[in-house]
Amino acid sequence: PRSSDGDGDGEEATHMLLYLNRSTWAGDGAEALAEQVRAARRAKLPIVMAHENDAVRNGCIFGHFFEVTPRDLIADGLYHDLAVGCHSGPHRQVSLALLAKALGATKQTAQSRVRRVTTLALTLRGSSSMTEPSNGDDVGEASATQTV
Repeated sequence: PRSSDGDGDGEEATHMLLYLNRSTWAGDGAEALAEQVRAARRAKLPIVMAHENDAVRNGCIFGHFFEVTPRDLIADGLYHDLAVGCHSGPHRQVSLALLAKALGATKQTAQSRVRRVTTLALTLRGSSSMTEPSNGDDVGEASATQTV
Protein backbone atom coordinates (compact mmCIF):
# COMPACT_ATOMS: atom_id res chain seq x y z
CA PRO A 1 0.00 0.00 0.00
CA ARG A 2 1.06 3.52 -0.79
CA SER A 3 1.22 6.37 1.65
CA SER A 4 -2.00 8.37 1.68
CA ASP A 5 -0.53 11.70 2.73
CA GLY A 6 -1.38 13.17 -0.65
CA ASP A 7 2.03 14.64 -1.45
CA GLY A 8 2.59 12.27 -4.36
CA ASP A 9 6.08 11.25 -3.28
CA GLY A 10 5.30 7.58 -3.91
CA GLU A 11 6.80 6.40 -0.62
CA GLU A 12 5.58 3.09 0.69
CA ALA A 13 3.50 3.23 3.84
CA THR A 14 5.17 1.90 6.98
CA HIS A 15 2.00 1.47 9.06
CA MET A 16 -1.75 1.69 8.81
CA LEU A 17 -3.49 3.74 11.47
CA LEU A 18 -6.94 2.38 12.23
CA TYR A 19 -8.94 4.87 14.30
CA LEU A 20 -11.60 3.01 16.25
CA ASN A 21 -14.67 4.82 17.50
CA ARG A 22 -18.40 4.19 17.37
CA SER A 23 -18.50 5.28 13.68
CA THR A 24 -15.56 3.22 12.42
CA TRP A 25 -17.43 0.29 10.88
CA ALA A 26 -20.67 2.20 10.17
CA GLY A 27 -22.03 4.00 7.16
CA ASP A 28 -21.20 4.09 3.47
CA GLY A 29 -17.42 3.89 3.91
CA ALA A 30 -17.43 0.74 6.04
CA GLU A 31 -16.82 -1.72 3.21
CA ALA A 32 -14.11 0.47 1.66
CA LEU A 33 -12.39 0.62 5.06
CA ALA A 34 -12.63 -3.15 5.39
CA GLU A 35 -10.98 -3.53 1.97
CA GLN A 36 -8.16 -1.19 3.00
CA VAL A 37 -7.60 -3.18 6.18
CA ARG A 38 -7.60 -6.45 4.22
CA ALA A 39 -5.07 -5.01 1.76
CA ALA A 40 -2.82 -3.83 4.60
CA ARG A 41 -2.97 -7.27 6.23
CA ARG A 42 -2.15 -9.00 2.92
CA ALA A 43 0.82 -6.65 2.53
CA LYS A 44 1.92 -7.49 6.12
CA LEU A 45 1.70 -3.79 6.96
CA PRO A 46 1.56 -3.22 10.72
CA ILE A 47 -1.85 -1.94 11.74
CA VAL A 48 -1.74 0.42 14.71
CA MET A 49 -5.16 0.78 16.27
CA ALA A 50 -6.22 3.90 18.15
CA HIS A 51 -9.21 3.15 20.38
CA GLU A 52 -11.13 6.32 21.14
CA ASN A 53 -12.44 6.42 24.70
CA ASP A 54 -13.55 10.06 24.80
CA ALA A 55 -17.37 10.23 24.51
CA VAL A 56 -17.11 13.68 22.90
CA ARG A 57 -15.12 12.06 20.07
CA ASN A 58 -17.63 9.21 19.71
CA GLY A 59 -15.63 6.85 21.91
CA CYS A 60 -17.07 3.53 23.02
CA ILE A 61 -16.16 0.35 24.85
CA PHE A 62 -13.86 -1.97 22.91
CA GLY A 63 -16.41 -4.77 22.94
CA HIS A 64 -18.50 -2.75 20.47
CA PHE A 65 -15.98 -3.56 17.72
CA PHE A 66 -16.62 -7.29 18.05
CA GLU A 67 -20.25 -6.59 17.16
CA VAL A 68 -19.65 -4.39 14.09
CA THR A 69 -16.30 -5.41 12.55
CA PRO A 70 -16.53 -7.66 9.49
CA ARG A 71 -16.29 -11.26 10.69
CA ASP A 72 -13.44 -12.20 8.36
CA LEU A 73 -11.24 -9.48 9.88
CA ILE A 74 -11.97 -10.66 13.41
CA ALA A 75 -11.30 -14.30 12.43
CA ASP A 76 -8.05 -13.23 10.73
CA GLY A 77 -6.80 -11.78 14.02
CA LEU A 78 -7.23 -8.04 13.52
CA TYR A 79 -7.75 -7.52 17.24
CA HIS A 80 -4.99 -9.84 18.48
CA ASP A 81 -2.70 -6.83 18.98
CA LEU A 82 -3.57 -4.28 21.63
CA ALA A 83 -5.07 -0.98 20.58
CA VAL A 84 -3.67 2.25 22.00
CA GLY A 85 -6.31 3.84 24.20
CA CYS A 86 -7.05 7.48 23.38
CA HIS A 87 -8.33 9.15 26.52
CA SER A 88 -9.63 12.63 27.23
CA GLY A 89 -8.53 15.47 29.44
CA PRO A 90 -5.08 15.43 30.96
CA HIS A 91 -4.42 11.94 29.60
CA ARG A 92 -4.92 12.93 25.94
CA GLN A 93 -1.32 14.06 25.37
CA VAL A 94 0.04 10.82 26.85
CA SER A 95 -2.36 8.82 24.67
CA LEU A 96 -1.18 10.64 21.55
CA ALA A 97 2.48 10.21 22.51
CA LEU A 98 1.96 6.46 22.95
CA LEU A 99 0.19 6.35 19.59
CA ALA A 100 3.05 8.23 17.92
CA LYS A 101 5.54 5.81 19.46
CA ALA A 102 3.54 2.84 18.17
CA LEU A 103 3.76 4.43 14.71
CA GLY A 104 7.54 4.61 14.97
CA ALA A 105 8.10 8.10 16.32
CA THR A 106 11.24 8.76 18.31
CA LYS A 107 12.60 11.88 19.94
CA GLN A 108 14.90 12.27 16.95
CA THR A 109 12.09 11.99 14.38
CA ALA A 110 9.96 14.42 16.41
CA GLN A 111 12.75 16.99 16.47
CA SER A 112 13.30 16.52 12.74
CA ARG A 113 9.56 17.03 12.10
CA VAL A 114 9.55 20.22 14.19
CA ARG A 115 12.48 21.57 12.16
CA ARG A 116 10.67 20.74 8.89
CA VAL A 117 7.44 22.36 10.06
CA THR A 118 9.31 25.43 11.32
CA THR A 119 11.05 25.75 7.95
CA LEU A 120 7.70 25.39 6.21
CA ALA A 121 6.16 28.06 8.45
CA LEU A 122 8.99 30.45 7.66
CA THR A 123 8.63 29.74 3.96
CA LEU A 124 4.90 30.38 4.10
CA ARG A 125 5.58 33.70 5.82
CA GLY A 126 8.07 34.66 3.13
CA SER A 127 11.02 34.73 5.50
CA SER A 128 14.30 33.07 4.57
CA SER A 129 15.93 33.14 7.99
CA MET A 130 14.84 32.80 11.57
CA THR A 131 15.62 35.89 13.63
CA GLU A 132 14.15 34.65 16.90
CA PRO A 133 13.90 31.18 18.42
CA SER A 134 10.57 29.53 17.77
CA ASN A 135 8.14 29.25 20.66
CA GLY A 136 6.07 26.71 18.72
CA ASP A 137 3.34 29.14 17.62
CA ASP A 138 4.55 28.93 14.03
CA VAL A 139 4.12 25.17 14.08
CA GLY A 140 0.42 25.53 14.84
CA GLU A 141 0.01 28.17 12.14
CA ALA A 142 1.77 25.99 9.56
CA SER A 143 -0.28 22.92 10.35
CA ALA A 144 -3.46 24.96 10.04
CA THR A 145 -2.35 26.00 6.56
CA GLN A 146 -0.98 22.70 5.30
CA THR A 147 -1.00 19.14 6.60
CA VAL A 148 2.55 17.89 7.12
